[in-house]
Amino acid sequence: MNGWKRALACLCAAVLTVALLTGTQATADSVEIYIVAENDQILDLPLEAMPAWIGGAMYVPYHVFDWSYTGVNLGVSYGQDRTGTDYKFTLYSLDGALLFDINAGTCVEQSTGEDMGMKAVLRNGRVFLPLAGVCRYFGLNYSYTPTNYGTLVRITNGQEGLSTSRFVESSVNQMRIRYNDYLKALGAVTTPKPSSSGGGSTAGPSASPTPSGPDQQLTVALAFQCTGTGAEALLDALDGAGVKALLFFRPEVLARNETALRRAVGSGHTVGLSVEAGDGEAALAALEEGSRWLEDNLHLRTHLALLEGVQPAAVQAAEAAGWACWSGNLDARDDGRSWSAQRIALLADLEEARGTVRVLMDDSANGTAVLEQSLSRMKQAGYRFHLLVETDF
Repeated sequence: MNGWKRALACLCAAVLTVALLTGTQATADSVEIYIVAENDQILDLPLEAMPAWIGGAMYVPYHVFDWSYTGVNLGVSYGQDRTGTDYKFTLYSLDGALLFDINAGTCVEQSTGEDMGMKAVLRNGRVFLPLAGVCRYFGLNYSYTPTNYGTLVRITNGQEGLSTSRFVESSVNQMRIRYNDYLKALGAVTTPKPSSSGGGSTAGPSASPTPSGPDQQLTVALAFQCTGTGAEALLDALDGAGVKALLFFRPEVLARNETALRRAVGSGHTVGLSVEAGDGEAALAALEEGSRWLEDNLHLRTHLALLEGVQPAAVQAAEAAGWACWSGNLDARDDGRSWSAQRIALLADLEEARGTVRVLMDDSANGTAVLEQSLSRMKQAGYRFHLLVETDF
């Protein structure tokens, strides 16, 4: 009997020791990182678009269902309609459509009106969607896999070439890069540790720390007014630096810049339309013309607009029709000075800025030279880069 009691006491002590060690580790490694993959590709999502547990369900940014952003076509597309106080977000495929009313917190099947029992939410200025519900409706598969670099959230549609285990093995380097990028953005210092999340829908939410340092960093959101004459050189500069940007093209130059547009979309840049017209009717007509061309030729829907030389009523009319109109902080388009003088002025303006700065440049030869010479200086200064999307407006 005494031997049994001694054994039980030793067992209890061992369990207590393990519990204490586990608690210590959890405190040290409290940052929960989620890396998203689709089929056989790791997605390059910014920290603000990292998946999150909300109300006990895993939510992902709408970008994962945007093939023009991810480069992976899951057979699902999206559309959004913002008019006044209404904000509707639609996911659709050839088999059906989900209509999310973001303000009302509802989701119905568009054709039948059936309540689907889920909702979309706004997080960090982006639309986030419930992963399980969306995948279930569109027949997609998803999984959570613990790795040494956080939890891999993988979405597949049956066209993947690798099993999850083989995919993890082949993607270690990419996951390590994404993991380190997230930690730098969070200002966190920790040691990689396999996530405790399980597979399928059994994983539970975990607390995320409140970032401290990043809020003090300057964030640069780049946009470019593209005449089409220098779009390829502009893309060379952006892609060479690994920076994504919002590109505004005039409707009349879309057709002759189809190659550059396909490259821009495939590289993960955002595309909008630039219009110069005097009144609301003419501006809307030009926007609709450009929108039709993009949808017919690139299967791309955009609601981003840069309106110049228009009456204030024209901007109001465009916004009432669902267009998100550009409003920037810093106009750095070519003004006739040498590129070196413009570069110095741009960097000086950024040094005095705080928060997020929306910079408008162009695809002129001078503009591209300014960009090429400025990007390395921005990175050395620790500036972050943010890709502007429709929910940012």
